[in-house]
Formats: sequence, C-alpha cells, structure tokens
Amino acid sequence: MTDSARPLRVALDVSALRLGNAGVARATRGLAAALEGRSDIDLILLGDGPAPAAGSVSRRALALHVDLAWHPRGARRAAAAQQAAILHTPLARGPLTPGGPPTVVTIHDLAAIRHAHTLSRWNRLYTSQTLPRVLATATAIVAVSQDTADDIAAYAPEAAARVTVIPNGVGADWSEPPVGPGPIAGPFVLAVGTPEPRKNLRRLVNAMAKRRSAGAPERLVLVGADGWGDEPLPHAPWLIRLGRVSDRDLRLLYRDAVAVAIPSLHEGSGLPVLEAFASGTPVVAARAGALPETCGAAAVLVDPFNIRDIAGGIDEAIARHDELVPAARALAAAATWERAAEAYVDVYRTLAAATGDAATAATAADGLSTPDDPAASAADAGLEMAPDPVADPPAPSDGGE
Repeated sequence: MTDSARPLRVALDVSALRLGNAGVARATRGLAAALEGRSDIDLILLGDGPAPAAGSVSRRALALHVDLAWHPRGARRAAAAQQAAILHTPLARGPLTPGGPPTVVTIHDLAAIRHAHTLSRWNRLYTSQTLPRVLATATAIVAVSQDTADDIAAYAPEAAARVTVIPNGVGADWSEPPVGPGPIAGPFVLAVGTPEPRKNLRRLVNAMAKRRSAGAPERLVLVGADGWGDEPLPHAPWLIRLGRVSDRDLRLLYRDAVAVAIPSLHEGSGLPVLEAFASGTPVVAARAGALPETCGAAAVLVDPFNIRDIAGGIDEAIARHDELVPAARALAAAATWERAAEAYVDVYRTLAAATGDAATAATAADGLSTPDDPAASAADAGLEMAPDPVADPPAPSDGGE
C-alpha cells in the first residue's frame, strides 16, 4: 500500500471522558465516532478507562495525574509507543516541550485567561503556567470558532499562523429524540451547562422570576454537574435543578422545553446551541463570545448583563418558535461531526506530509513510561505548582460548555 493510501495512525487523547460529560467530553466523543468511521484513519484512543465517581478522592487524584503527568509528557509517550503519526489533544492541555509525534491541540476557549475570575483557582493557575508552552509546542492548533481564533491571536501572536478554525459538530441523534414522556412535565425553559460563575445562572433565575411575576407559566430546569463557585440560587417551586442527567433524558428535555436559555458571559463555541437547534427548540443566547457566531440568525441574542433583556429574549424566542426552528434545524443539519472530522483529517494529513510518519521515533530515547508521581512529572516539565493542588483540581475546563 502506498503512503498516500495507507490509513494515517492518529492518537486521540480521550482522558477528558473520564472526568466529566460536559462540553469537551461530548465534543471529543463526537469527533472520535466520526474519525472511527473513516477508512483513511487508524484511530487510537489514549487515556481511556473507568470514570471515578464525582467528588471522590480517586477522581481528584486522577484529575491531578492527568494535568501534571499525562498531558505534559504521558500522552506523547503513549502515542509514540503506538507508533502514531499524529497526537491530537482535544483541549487546551498538551506537551510542554518539543518532540514527536507532531501534536494537534484543540482550543475551545481562553476563558481561563480572558475571564479568569469565573474559573476555579486550579484552572487559572494551571492554564497561566502551561498554555503559553502548549501553544508554542503544538505543531498545529485548532480553534472551534473564529472568536476563539481571534483570542489566540491576541494572546499569542506567534501562534496565529498555526491556527485553523474547525467548528464543533452535533450528532444526528440529537435530531431524533427518544419517544415517551420526559423527566419533567412542561412548560419549562431549559439551561444546560456546568454550574459555574461564567454560566450567569443567577441573572437567568432573576429573569425567570421577573417573567413569573408577569404571569409566565414556564418553570426553569437547570441541567449540569461538577461545577464550582456557583452562587446560591433561591429556592422556588418553579426552579428545578436536575444536576447530571443521562444522554437520553437530556435529549428528552431538549425536546420538551419551550426554549433553551444560554446567557453565558463567554463561550468558545456553545454545544448546547447546536443540540437545541437539532432538537427543534428555540434558543435565547448571550451576545457574547462565540455564541453569536454559532447561533447565526437562528436564535434570539440578548445582553447577558441585563436581566430585563434576558427575560424579554425568552419571551421572544417562545413567540418566534415557528420562525426560528426551521432555520435552527437547517444550521444543525450542516454542522455534522463528519464535516468536522474531514477538516481535522486535512490538518492531520498536512502535518504528516510535512514531518513524515517516522517522527514518532524522536521520542524513543525519552522513554515510554509515564511517571507515577505527578509532582515529580510537574517538576520535570518545569511547572511551579501550588503546594497542595489536590485541594482544588477539578476536571479540565470544559471549553465553555
């Protein structure tokens, strides 16, 4: 078989799947499925394994190991051991020093830099120390939106020439909701995302309270878990916090909601937008970050700092259901993971042609074992971490979802 016809061996880091099911994890799962369906790609999944229980000591230990040992050196060594031509890390973590195989890094957002006050202490500390080196070391960088690409160019101008914009996709199953009753009886407005300050939930709750006082019948349903620093929300019979739900229940909730509200202060893409679009549910989203780019003309955009505007936007989205839904479905139908995978394969092929499939041999002398001691690995990689990172190491930033 000639080199041009031979499947390209790509190692995809899926360690994020063990630490949550939010934006990065869902995006990684969707891309992996699309790549596995291609005959021109020999896909290797790195870092997979059982997911520890949320909030457990083992989960914190895994998060610490992944950030301090796996991403800086372990993933590359595992890719080299598998003779991969390309290592793809689908989040803003990755090797911190040059070496092979060539690395593709997907950046979902720069929230930890641009909106640092909305992220946990660990994410702020880790990202501030590692992101410049991740961007400098990456052979190619993928931004999931033009907004994120612009942020990268402003933050690291020397990396701008290596950035390709590849928007996230949405699975076809989101347009085919399960049959049967959903977990919550309507009418309700749905908000989906990891609870954290950036999601702007307090203003959303206040906007819904304003609507309720004006006679609106809808309740507010919040879905998402493993957040941090979320402000206490009022206890009200119309406010329902479901936490983590199954994919099946989430699809039913999208199906049954009268609108999906995404008032985030910043998003690098907005996977819930595409999921709601595919489900045929109107969206009201913040005029912030990449949300206008993802929504196009198929959603109602509002000022995320203005409670009255959020409330009015929800009313408008519900009233314009018949106008918004066809445009939203059309946009979602074009945003497939197969389309995204095609663009990623173009990036992989370009790198492989430029560097040669033998690039993985460059790491052979570096050893193939992953250090067992995260602190030792951090020191080896040149990281100056806080004395007790175990006290605050959540799952990797979910990229704004």
